[in-house]
Amino acid sequence: MQNVLSILFCLSLFYLAVTSRVKAYVSVLQFQGILLTVLIVFPFIKHFSVFALILPATLFIIKVILIPRYINRIIINLDIKRTIDPTIQQFTFLLLIIFSMTLIFTTSNILSNSTDIETIPFASGFSAIVVGIFVIIFRKKLIIHVAGFLVLENGIFLFGTAVVSELPMMIEIGVLLDVFVVVFLMGIALNRISSTLSGFEVTSLDRLKD
Repeated sequence: MQNVLSILFCLSLFYLAVTSRVKAYVSVLQFQGILLTVLIVFPFIKHFSVFALILPATLFIIKVILIPRYINRIIINLDIKRTIDPTIQQFTFLLLIIFSMTLIFTTSNILSNSTDIETIPFASGFSAIVVGIFVIIFRKKLIIHVAGFLVLENGIFLFGTAVVSELPMMIEIGVLLDVFVVVFLMGIALNRISSTLSGFEVTSLDRLKD
């Protein structure tokens, strides 16, 4: 089950490479949040307890409900353009992701022969980290940079489940709250920038002077 969910997670990364809509990034974040929630819930099915549902419930509320709704609100309130203006062509971006993921999966398979790791979740999580970085580098809009950071954080979360069988709950909740704070602060930054610049693209920052 973990492998199936990880493959679906990986496929969502390919969708990020080919889509040109801002709203699609929000939908991908919701989809990844659902997958991670199911991934966390699944081990507790045989040993059900109310306490064990705290982390999955927190994960679902923050990643599937609060953060996507908050980003959508920013998009509407600031009237951000609905299409993405990439710095490289979509096809080139897709090839870069395919090459990177092929390299990651190959390396992970080699590592699994000498290390106790789950190959597919490990590689999928690490791929999300790399794709998140690519999104931040090769996309102009600040709101897409936020989405790239969240994709990266989702990858770290998935990566952690593959490396360690049981992560301390308080650390995971702390990571989730940290992400929420980052998005909150980014929203404030976008509002501040909106009073000075239009377009919400990183290229606009070239006009700023010391």
